[in-house]
Amino acid sequence: MIPVLILQNKPALLELVRHGIGEQRTKNRQTKFPVGVMGPTPLRRYFTRSLLNDSSHVMSNDEEFVDDADDLSNVDHWEIYVSYIDDQPAVILVDLGIGEFAPLAEKPALVWVWVQIPAPDEEGFPTEDEDMKLNDVEDLITDAVEATTARYVGRITSNGRREFYFYTDNPQEFRDAATAAMGSAPDYQFEIDAAEDPDWEHYFSVLMPSPEDSQQIQNQHVIQHLFDSGDSLTEPRPVDHYLNFKTSEDRQTFITEVLALDFEVASQPERGDESEFPFALGLIRNHAVDVETVDDVTFELFELAQQHQGEYEGWGSKVVKSKN
Repeated sequence: MIPVLILQNKPALLELVRHGIGEQRTKNRQTKFPVGVMGPTPLRRYFTRSLLNDSSHVMSNDEEFVDDADDLSNVDHWEIYVSYIDDQPAVILVDLGIGEFAPLAEKPALVWVWVQIPAPDEEGFPTEDEDMKLNDVEDLITDAVEATTARYVGRITSNGRREFYFYTDNPQEFRDAATAAMGSAPDYQFEIDAAEDPDWEHYFSVLMPSPEDSQQIQNQHVIQHLFDSGDSLTEPRPVDHYLNFKTSEDRQTFITEVLALDFEVASQPERGDESEFPFALGLIRNHAVDVETVDDVTFELFELAQQHQGEYEGWGSKVVKSKN
């Protein structure tokens, strides 16, 4: 066992959600997962593959957002997560970096390319080979529109379709460029369209992660750090969990319930600052740190904390290598 404690830190995306930017939800957008947390096995398998294929997009939380609103060329902060849209599992890739500055008044139109997935699996996702081909289609589209005013903000894979979303001030210019790009992919059926969206409602209500989605993203980062450090992920070990509450009474009623879930109380510090949640709580529970287990445990704590005017802050673990 290597004594390295990896703690989860709240990035800017959680601050966006806390201040209400991510709270607008369309009625057909679900943040609860009907089948477990990650859904059925094919969904977990596709999501894992997506993480690997899109590793060039996903950015470490150690990197900082650019503060200069006059230069938005280097503010990309891509994250990928699982959700449900219209009762269908969806894997969403979104640029969170641009959310710091959105909506952009100079790009009031939402434009998109929808590409049909040939022979999707039972969950509506592409096979591994098809996924790689669709990534090539994505490159064709993004390369073609790079010379236009369009800004690529996100992608959804769901229900037999891959959807690419952009914002621009010139929809016709985008249509022409995207249509030309799809001419190099004759095997795919596609649709290109546009709609006025000056408030970037689609970005904030559909692409932007909910608080639950944000927790899933954070779990990915901590697990990746552990894996990169040689952790087996499957070996049970003491895992620290951190929460904060508005009042000591809220914290105590939460403790009463959480003890029944095999957690132990490790600490109950009080913050000296003027935090909205000054009553902290540290918990310990033995469990593995694979994606499915961590999502199940953290989502359980996340929801229980909300019931007691609290917030789930994160978790940490020592690196545990396989005993074999």
